[in-house]
Amino acid sequence: MSTVVELKQPAFVWLDLVQPTREELLDVAQRFGLHATSVKDCLDPEHLPKFEPFEGHTFVIIRAYDQQADPASSTVQELTRKIAIFYGSTFLITIHRTEQPWLANLQAKYHNNGAARLPQAREGPQPQVLSHLLNSALDTYLRPMEAIEVRLDGFEERVFAGQDLVGREFASDLRSIHVLKRQVTLIKRLLWRMLDVVQRVTPSTGRGVPLFRDVQESVESYHFFADELLDDANTLLNVQLALASHRTGEVVRVLTVFSVFFLPLTFIVGIYGMNFDFMPELRQHWGYPAVMALMALVTLAIYLWFRHRGWLRR
Repeated sequence: MSTVVELKQPAFVWLDLVQPTREELLDVAQRFGLHATSVKDCLDPEHLPKFEPFEGHTFVIIRAYDQQADPASSTVQELTRKIAIFYGSTFLITIHRTEQPWLANLQAKYHNNGAARLPQAREGPQPQVLSHLLNSALDTYLRPMEAIEVRLDGFEERVFAGQDLVGREFASDLRSIHVLKRQVTLIKRLLWRMLDVVQRVTPSTGRGVPLFRDVQESVESYHFFADELLDDANTLLNVQLALASHRTGEVVRVLTVFSVFFLPLTFIVGIYGMNFDFMPELRQHWGYPAVMALMALVTLAIYLWFRHRGWLRR
């Protein structure tokens, strides 16, 4: 399926192709003089953002966030959708495999009232349309990153409230945070590549320069946002693991205290359990109470020593 938007001031064509066949691509390539290798890249759904200039036109690949992506997605292909763009002085061609609502809205804007919104310039309407296209693709990353920020804040509140340190909930939250970390890492990597594309697309002179500089600022701000989210995810993982380790250390400390109390008592009991005929206090009338008193005294001494060293304080 294809959509054609024609802007009359000056003559300009925006051709949008959704899941085109190979024959349709070849026909468009022949009509607009597109390079064969770039047309081949259009068929690769896993291609990352790139910029490639040719004589008479430029080829760009960008990736927009898929609003229908599964929350557990963790690959570039699952999270984003590729948009291949060919543009020249009088045409703009966008090629993608699935319908993109943000792109359809942008097309409708220019189709209904495009000519009235475009300024008269020597470069024609192409810089403004292309810059709006890039900005709209970048804006698809904002809402998912804000949702990730909300989820990380929720995890952080539960971790410091001590609710997620045991059992299946702890393991489930660790997996969820790890998935969010992978998503943010992929977003950050894609935004870095998009920044390189925008920098190379930006013309050196003309009225289009401020438009593309605005796109650069958007990419940089989103990239900074993703970098902050990645730091938050790493910090949250480290804190949660540290708290779990601390709780394990507390359990080990309690067990150690019990073992220290019972170890000398077990030693004394073991000595008097060897059943030799000649042992101290074995035949004495007060032998049994004396040994019990010795064991109580040893326990008290260990307790006082632990209190003095501060090992019994929480």
